[in-house]
Amino acid sequence: MQKENQANLALILSVIGTIGTVGQGSSLVVATLHHGFLAATIGGLADWFAVKAIFGRPLGIAHRTDILRRNRARIMESLVRFSADDLLSKQNIMDVVEREQIGALLVEYLQHRGGGERLIEASIDILRHVASDVDSRSIAKELTPYVIQALHELPLEDSFAELLNVLTEEPHADRIFNMLVRMGSQLIRTQVFQDMLRENIASIRMEYEGDGMIRAFVLSFFDDAMIAEWLTGRLEEILTSAMRSDDRRHKEGVQLLISFVEGLRTNSKLYEELHRYKLHVIEHLEIENLLAEFIERRMKGHHAFWIPYLKELLNEKIDAFVHSESWRNRADRWMKELAAGEIEKHHEMIADFVREYLNQKTDDELIAFVESKVRTDLQMIRVNGAIVGAFVGMGLSLIVRFAERMWGL
Repeated sequence: MQKENQANLALILSVIGTIGTVGQGSSLVVATLHHGFLAATIGGLADWFAVKAIFGRPLGIAHRTDILRRNRARIMESLVRFSADDLLSKQNIMDVVEREQIGALLVEYLQHRGGGERLIEASIDILRHVASDVDSRSIAKELTPYVIQALHELPLEDSFAELLNVLTEEPHADRIFNMLVRMGSQLIRTQVFQDMLRENIASIRMEYEGDGMIRAFVLSFFDDAMIAEWLTGRLEEILTSAMRSDDRRHKEGVQLLISFVEGLRTNSKLYEELHRYKLHVIEHLEIENLLAEFIERRMKGHHAFWIPYLKELLNEKIDAFVHSESWRNRADRWMKELAAGEIEKHHEMIADFVREYLNQKTDDELIAFVESKVRTDLQMIRVNGAIVGAFVGMGLSLIVRFAERMWGL
């Protein structure tokens, strides 16, 4: 049963009890009950009038009733100041903030509530949106002079010399020689090499035979294909043996390779050619177009080259934060200091928000809003008023009766 119905029922019972006990004799019990019901009726009516006077004009009485409507400005300002200065004061807010372990809450969010993934995706979306608004052509035009300058300053000749120095070192020279031998082994079995070999054999055969019948007779036992197959097999044997590090051919081949590289390293004309080639390439490269195309294709869109690197970086930083107590403490202090600063600067917004919210309501809406929040408690006042009134009425009735009997009043 709703509290208002309980209060109304208590008042009705009090009125019925008062009427029902009037003129029912002067016995102690009946008189006591009558005065109890009467006092409960008076208390219930008084509380009903008081409650109704807060929100309206009970029985049409306008004097000192309709309290909320008549004192709206003062009550609203009291509510505003109570919300801002007492309930949500700076100290109360910071007390709540200080009790929280914000660093631990961040770890919980990042690790177990999908916060890490959301943070990474949000960062990528923001950067992707920023990149999509970039004018590729304008950025390329600004970067082109710096790229050209960097290419001119690129130490291509020095890098080439260092590369040659590395190639002359024994392990590298040995591996390069083996690689060349393997390439040679594959080359001699290609159709192009075999065709070229047969052509050269045919040419040599013709020169060798000349007009000599004996030579022609001897060579007739060997056709070009047989000779080509024999030469190919012999070349394979030589190349296979050259792969063994203890073989004489291998050692001589490595030394020849080293000598060749050292000759290149000391060739000043080669470096001059490299320098001229670098200038030629820089001059003919359409650097601005290349940069614009790179920005458009590789920096924008859902498949930009930087996205995997950014994900890896953010995952590393999140993992470092999760496993670092000092980082968590630092984040905790920073966020609390930030909260304190923001509360200090914007605390009046609480009062402004409450005031604006209340100002948006008409008198009737405000009264209905307040009444909906306190209706239950106010109805309990009525119930308690009737109960207390009943006990007080019965108590006073008994006191009066005892006094009359004791002093013969």
